[in-house]
Amino acid sequence: MRALIDLDPLVYRIGFASQSKDKESGEVTADPLRFATHSIDVFIRKSLKAVEATSYTGYLTGKGNFRSVVDPMYKMNRKDSEKPIHYQALRDHLVKKWGAKVIEGSEADDALAWNQELDGSTTILTIDKDLLMVEGLHYNYVKKEHKTVTKEEGDLFFYAQMLCGDAVDNIPGIKGVGMKTAFKMLEATPRELWDGNILTFYELFKEKADEKVLELTDEELGLQKNYDYVAFADVPAFQRMVMNTQLLWMIQSDRLMPMEFKYD
Repeated sequence: MRALIDLDPLVYRIGFASQSKDKESGEVTADPLRFATHSIDVFIRKSLKAVEATSYTGYLTGKGNFRSVVDPMYKMNRKDSEKPIHYQALRDHLVKKWGAKVIEGSEADDALAWNQELDGSTTILTIDKDLLMVEGLHYNYVKKEHKTVTKEEGDLFFYAQMLCGDAVDNIPGIKGVGMKTAFKMLEATPRELWDGNILTFYELFKEKADEKVLELTDEELGLQKNYDYVAFADVPAFQRMVMNTQLLWMIQSDRLMPMEFKYD
């Protein structure tokens, strides 16, 4: 079994766990780096053992991301997010000791997806829900849960995200539609109708968004809670569907995106 490890979350989780903030002064201090590297080493070894890995490849996200070209607002809600003090040191450690591959131009997520095998010879190790659209074996290394994702389940998850968007990554969706509702809507509809139905939902929501933004003040237009409305009002519905598809789909070298862009 070859383990495909998403190392990005570990840098943050273990990095932040190795530091503390003084309640009075607000000063942040970190434990010695060797404590953090030891913790990350132990965590990886335990995860590899849990999936009975005989080999592994770890991935880190590097510079550049094609999704930021598709939509400059992609992950802009995270631009001011703090990084742990040992952020770069932990990344350097993962490259030096664990042979981590730094992915340029896309994301570690994409590398996990395009290296996943469907014969059960690989397992994706991550906590990132987005990878649940990728067929094959999965292991959540925080919850310690094993899961097998079928092609049908992967497509269902992807289409549900098309309805909901992804607030974590600043990808707009239809306001008020959560994942549970999206799953119910899709499961109640024949698979061959999903593409057309989603475009219809996008067109209807765009009409609502166009009306909504006219009611908002300049200050309200900049609030995160109104981002879905603003994003949908900004471009035609079909263009937004194409953009969201490109933003959400994890690159898989042997599988095209499941949506077909046919528009009269």
